[in-house]
Amino acid sequence: MIQKKLILIFLICCSVGSTQTERDSLLAQPKVSKDLQFQNHFYEALKQKGIENYSKAIDAFVKCAELFPERAVVFYELGDLYFKTKSYRRSESNLKKAIDLDADNFWFKEKLYHLYVHQNNYDKAIETAKSLLYRDKDYEEDLVNLYAGAGRYGEAIAQIDVMDERYGFNSKRDQTRIEIYRRTQNQKGHITFLKNRLKAAVENEQNFLNLIYTLSQYNLKQEAFSTAKLFLKNHPKSHIAHVALYKFYLDDKDYDNAISSMKIVTSSAILEPHLKVKVLSDFMQFVQKNPEYKAVLLEVQPAESLDTSNRSNLEWARYYQEQNMEDKALQFFEKVLSEHPENLSVIKTVAQLYLKTKQYQKAIEFTTDQLELFPTQLELYLVFGGSQMALQHWDRALELLEVGLDYIFEENEVAAQYYDLLAELYKKQNNIKKSKAFSHKAKAIQSKK
Repeated sequence: MIQKKLILIFLICCSVGSTQTERDSLLAQPKVSKDLQFQNHFYEALKQKGIENYSKAIDAFVKCAELFPERAVVFYELGDLYFKTKSYRRSESNLKKAIDLDADNFWFKEKLYHLYVHQNNYDKAIETAKSLLYRDKDYEEDLVNLYAGAGRYGEAIAQIDVMDERYGFNSKRDQTRIEIYRRTQNQKGHITFLKNRLKAAVENEQNFLNLIYTLSQYNLKQEAFSTAKLFLKNHPKSHIAHVALYKFYLDDKDYDNAISSMKIVTSSAILEPHLKVKVLSDFMQFVQKNPEYKAVLLEVQPAESLDTSNRSNLEWARYYQEQNMEDKALQFFEKVLSEHPENLSVIKTVAQLYLKTKQYQKAIEFTTDQLELFPTQLELYLVFGGSQMALQHWDRALELLEVGLDYIFEENEVAAQYYDLLAELYKKQNNIKKSKAFSHKAKAIQSKK
């Protein structure tokens, strides 16, 4: 018994000793350093940011900031995360703190700049952009747009002037400048700028065109006309000068010079097709009001370069149609149709012109094909029936026209023509009863007019 007690006491002592040893060992271990804690939180934050778990990333960076509040990169990262989560005030506050801690850091300022731009906070964006100019001249261009966005137009123009002086002229800046002049209704500034640009480079044809167009827009037509004449004087071989001069001559009733300029433009192998189309279309309208000049227009045949323009083909087609020159009109309508094969209006016109020009077989084949796509169009049935009648194919005409009766939905002029054609076809077949019935239907519609 005594022996057993001694063994028990020994075990208890050993156990107590062992526990005490473990406690002493733990106390002896060093605490985790702040640097190590910072690293753990920082890397965890980057990991969470990488998988777009922004809330956890923010929590981890906040812990980093608590450990080392003087480390600018932490506040930059917080600013970026708050930006991503649309907490713009917090983003701004943290980015500013990062910049306070590291005033020379370009990337911190750039992030703050993007924040202000995103919020359309033009005034703050302007001040921030100025601090970035030393690194990237693109921010000079940004300043122009920011000034304009803030309504600080005078400063925008001044910035453009600085850049024009420093880097030379730029079409994008020119466009911004002109937009500002228009927005502020600064007609004088706009015209003065274009005149100065012309004076500086008279050899540049575009400078003349820009000034002529702008003067015309401001309804200063006489000055625009004078500028166009000066354009031709400085560039006597220029074709594009006549694009402007033609209209001025026409308005001035100087028809001889207008016609001369028109012919130079339309026969030009240099000018873009749309410019030739514009002048030609305008002259065609002039001829409609002044028919004594029809002969002049008939002398002007559309150049090959015009044929690539759908508008040109259509304009010529309509003109020849108005002059009852069906063959020529048909040529151009076919060109339009080749570009727009589903244009129903053109399809109907082409079909009717095949009939008028007595191309009966072509009209039959064309309308047969088109009726597969447009089975309800009565005008196509009429052309088919008229062509078959001309070829004395009464049965073929009636067979299809009877089908088309199902698509007469209203009593109008087309329906009356349809009934008249059926009446005539049945008369050819000596079916007087049906002929009279359809003739009566046609007259009933016509009597309602």
